[in-house]
Amino acid sequence: MNVSSWLKESPIDHLDSELIVAFVLGKDRTFVHAHPEYVFTEVELAKIQDFATRRGAGEPLAYILGTKEFYGRNFRVTRDTLIPRPETEALIDLAKTLNAQKILDVGTGSGCIAITLALEMPQAEIEAVDISPKALEIAQENAKNLGAKVKFYQSDLLENTGKYDIIVANLPYVDKNWDWLGPELDYEPETALYADDGGLELIKKLINQAPQHLNHDGYLLLEADRSQHEKIASYASDYFDILSNPNDQTLALCLCLR
Repeated sequence: MNVSSWLKESPIDHLDSELIVAFVLGKDRTFVHAHPEYVFTEVELAKIQDFATRRGAGEPLAYILGTKEFYGRNFRVTRDTLIPRPETEALIDLAKTLNAQKILDVGTGSGCIAITLALEMPQAEIEAVDISPKALEIAQENAKNLGAKVKFYQSDLLENTGKYDIIVANLPYVDKNWDWLGPELDYEPETALYADDGGLELIKKLINQAPQHLNHDGYLLLEADRSQHEKIASYASDYFDILSNPNDQTLALCLCLR
């Protein structure tokens, strides 16, 4: 079977089909478009069909291929790490507008935030923590592959950390009771997705800890669902001023220590 025939018969999304073919062939999508006549070997076809079956069953493509793009770079991901989302890139954009010499990424997962900050803000010292040893292994591998200088270590939130100009965190904030959750989330680690107290349990803990770990006029950058921003702002109001978001569609929330 050739590329053109398989793409026409593929039972899954066309883009996902192209990405699977490109991955198995070790090429990019340009090759797939330019060589519709390419005939798969038996091994290639078997792998492509296996990947398509898994995708059709709902498994996220990032876990099937073992990689996900974030801020223009490819990161290795496994079932031990949350899949990087495009909306999280807003945290990077926000951090780049602030003057910071030392930054901590809390709950680093695959390391996509910390590594991207290290590469985009080479003047800053970047540290990253996670409670999961397996996630830290993946993050360290990604840092090595991308040539990023980041200090990784295990910590439960800010338990083993110092003081910083910016603390950035994409913590679990999903409420299991939200009615719009999709089946693909079942493949991702629950501890990286869900939190009690309407999804705000860990965010509130971090807000309580952060003032002791931020330098004067330091910033706490959080990702949360927009429906949670008002509650977070109210909870943090004893310690932080809430800076308005330049884009009301972003999930990023910027808190400035008084």
